[in-house]
Amino acid sequence: MFIIGKTRQLTELKTVVQSRKVERSSVSILCIDDQGLEYEQIIRNHNFNIRVLNDIEDIKAVSDYPVVICDIKGVGKKFGSKYEGGHIIEEIKSHYPEKVVVAYTGQQFDATYNKFFSLADFTLTKDVDSDAWVSLLDQTINKVVSPIEQWKRMRSFLLEKEVPIKVVFQLEQEFIEAVLKGDKDTFAKKSTVKGLEGDIRAVISSFTASILFKMVFGV
Repeated sequence: MFIIGKTRQLTELKTVVQSRKVERSSVSILCIDDQGLEYEQIIRNHNFNIRVLNDIEDIKAVSDYPVVICDIKGVGKKFGSKYEGGHIIEEIKSHYPEKVVVAYTGQQFDATYNKFFSLADFTLTKDVDSDAWVSLLDQTINKVVSPIEQWKRMRSFLLEKEVPIKVVFQLEQEFIEAVLKGDKDTFAKKSTVKGLEGDIRAVISSFTASILFKMVFGV
């Protein structure tokens, strides 16, 4: 692959969010747990913006939440999978790779569940204290608002979907340029994504609607 002109590096984005103070309340968090969340009020008292649902019926229910905490047992009944919350995590990663997912459980599971835990960004057991929750949620927010972290996740998704390396590279250059210039229209140009499958274009569209873009571009 021949490269003409200046090549941008992801490291150029290090100062974009570091220069901003991110309020905990600015990042919406969804917790899916049929038994509720023990520390919900304490988490709210720390100014986190969290909503707790007993279950969801459609994967689109998570679309507005950059961070999703998902129990493994007792949820996902409408999806018809024996893996319950594990299946929800897999669906989230398939449709919304930019989201930060926490697998949350109070039980031990056999090895068939390992792939779901590996898909999650964090794993937390139900016996941890509220301090651990606060620390972990701060880490999830840092991941959500980091342009470098978010692009790495999107890049991994595109490569897993066997998008040509040339296209991935072009999208990366457009992303860096867009963030540095504060112009979202320079990312995912029609000429760049026109040959991609519809589901991949839909994921890219979801990415441009993420909180990262809202914070960087004010849209």
